[in-house]
Amino acid sequence: MADRKQVLLKRLEDFFKKDEELEEVSLFTAGELGTPMDVLRVLVTNYGPGLIDVLAEYSFLPLEGPDEVWYFSSVITIKTGIPKDGVSPLAGAIARLNFYLPYGGFCLSADGDMLIYKSMTALRADHDDDKLYEDMELSADTALLIPENYTDLLLRVSDGRLLINDFISTLPRA
Repeated sequence: MADRKQVLLKRLEDFFKKDEELEEVSLFTAGELGTPMDVLRVLVTNYGPGLIDVLAEYSFLPLEGPDEVWYFSSVITIKTGIPKDGVSPLAGAIARLNFYLPYGGFCLSADGDMLIYKSMTALRADHDDDKLYEDMELSADTALLIPENYTDLLLRVSDGRLLINDFISTLPRA
């Protein structure tokens, strides 16, 4: 199974390498990382309205159940070094925003230092490789697309340039 997952990640790596806005596209094996899974890392430059750089990481979680469902993970590291006084308002903004997101969610690292967007897609391992790859590509693209419109607003909350009430007023009314 691990070899098949690696082949699929390699195919996604080749897809990303064709995009001129993406830099440092690299697939790292579990052995190289000392982790139980391979990880595809992509540096996305000029991301969102703030034109920031983000690090996207894609992998299959090392969980396989009896039904052979694979979990394809997308983790977008948006910012490290969140100011300590910005953690609480940012956490409040994230909690409100996540309610409206159709896929994935924003989160803070345990120490409050990193703003991350995470999503997970369940894939059926009994699908052929083309179908699996198609679902992976859609999942990876969606994981970059959904948070793009919110990163600048969240970063402005974290550094005090946008009050949480003003942020909340940008969200849809339920």
